[in-house]
Amino acid sequence: MIFQKIFKQRIILSYSNQNFINNSFKTRFNIKTFSNQLHTAAKETFFVDSSENIKIEVSHYLPVKKTNYPPILFIHGGFLAAWSWDNFSQWFSNKGHECYALSFRGNGQSTKTPNRDKWWKLKELANDISVVTDDIITRTKDKPILVGHSMGGGILQKYLQDNHQKVSGGILFASVSPLLYKTSIFSTLTRKPDFLLIKSLLTLNPYLYIETPELMKKALFSSAYPDSMAKEIHPKLDKTCSVFAILEFLRPFVDPSKIKCPMIVIGAGEDALEDNIKHLEEIAEVYGVGYDIIDGSGHEIMLDLKWEFAANVIFDRIQERIVNKK
Repeated sequence: MIFQKIFKQRIILSYSNQNFINNSFKTRFNIKTFSNQLHTAAKETFFVDSSENIKIEVSHYLPVKKTNYPPILFIHGGFLAAWSWDNFSQWFSNKGHECYALSFRGNGQSTKTPNRDKWWKLKELANDISVVTDDIITRTKDKPILVGHSMGGGILQKYLQDNHQKVSGGILFASVSPLLYKTSIFSTLTRKPDFLLIKSLLTLNPYLYIETPELMKKALFSSAYPDSMAKEIHPKLDKTCSVFAILEFLRPFVDPSKIKCPMIVIGAGEDALEDNIKHLEEIAEVYGVGYDIIDGSGHEIMLDLKWEFAANVIFDRIQERIVNKK
């Protein structure tokens, strides 16, 4: 069955005077749905030692066919874990990528320390990425592509600042912006008060914002996402994420100029984030690249209804920016 979907892409051209010209256009993709055609990839779960005696859960999918494509490491955002990438891992393994997905400390089957899980720093979470990436390099003898979603995209940038030479490229997927600190959350709340968000901030409990399936769907998924699926997925969420790391995002936490690997930026058309398009433009401008928008998808792109469309876009961008550039 063939689907046609329009994805918006904006290319930002950089000149020596630092002025930017935005050229908006649309690229039409002819996309097959692979749901009934996927071969089941062999999956294993193993653990990698990180700092503070933490063991990091890693899901591993072998490629279904032999290619020269680099391995991929998927990095989740808040309240999620390695399981959230199962669809993507199966899909990309069918394309010939060896796929890995980690669970940060305090998430999934990784070590949980209830007294500390809210207070892990970005550098400690970035260390989880570091030890898993090093393990992948040892196993595959290749530099992986790292895909970071949401908060995981922010942590990925923190890691890449000093380790970009270890990877084939980075993909920011509905990611935290490196310039988030320039956007005052307090001015946003003044313009558009969100009392539940205020409560979650004051109580240092961001889970309050998504503590029911209805709230989760409103914050993280598209309007078309079925209520029945929201009720099914909500119990899988972890109830904690690092509040300290979130607060670190509100100040300069990375120097993007130090990140020299290829970067790809993708966002969601129905992301509930305030000023979503501005946010994407900001990230793309920092890294001197264009960006793609997955129309009809909420923030949790890899779990929403358009996940296969998003997988195709990522695959095409990997081919264009990374594989064909080797």
